[in-house]
Amino acid sequence: MVQIRQGWVFRSRSLDKVFALNQVRFRGPVDLARAVAVADEEMSGLRFRHVVVEDDSGKELEGYFAEAGWDMERTVLMRLVGDPQVSSGQTDLVELSEEQMVDIMETWALEEHVGILPERLAQLSEYNRRAGRLWNEKCLGVLDETGSPVAITKLRMKEKTAWVEDVYTVPSSRRRGYARMLVSRAAAMGQSEGCSFTFMIADDDDWPKELYADIGFEPVGIARSFRLRLSS
Repeated sequence: MVQIRQGWVFRSRSLDKVFALNQVRFRGPVDLARAVAVADEEMSGLRFRHVVVEDDSGKELEGYFAEAGWDMERTVLMRLVGDPQVSSGQTDLVELSEEQMVDIMETWALEEHVGILPERLAQLSEYNRRAGRLWNEKCLGVLDETGSPVAITKLRMKEKTAWVEDVYTVPSSRRRGYARMLVSRAAAMGQSEGCSFTFMIADDDDWPKELYADIGFEPVGIARSFRLRLSS
């Protein structure tokens, strides 16, 4: 991690195909020319470019990046206000092992990234292992009758802050309230451990943010991610 004017550069030499670990992140105003120039310089040698803009100037850049062929994703930062609305579902939740976590996260990656190359999938799995160990995270989940995980969320805590992350249910087990149960239970667990600030990050263009709002999370900011895969 290297600080630059207006933000940071993140690079992972061993996990160079994981977008989250390789990015240029601007916390202040930036224009298209500078964003692209810094990405080209700092991400030289990678097969993609990844620029994140936290500042409101990112909204003005959406059209310019789109015209240049970049993909875009809006993520909304949400914080828990008051006590979470804990689900009354009767499904037993368990703490998943690391291998169970990796198994369902690979299922998610294969669904979300159709045709993902084996090397990138392997790096994503290693990323999930390392992140889990770094944060000493608790992986809450639901198991089917065979003992395989069908739903997951992660709880990460540091001092007084809790982070609810990676909410996913396999297609065959959706519409059973698992996500609501997992998120509300994770948020309540963070509070019980003494965390006074709980947050999560959601896709601003997808419906789950409404579920999180119903549990007690409110939006406090938006970041925009711009990604470009290089053809050669």
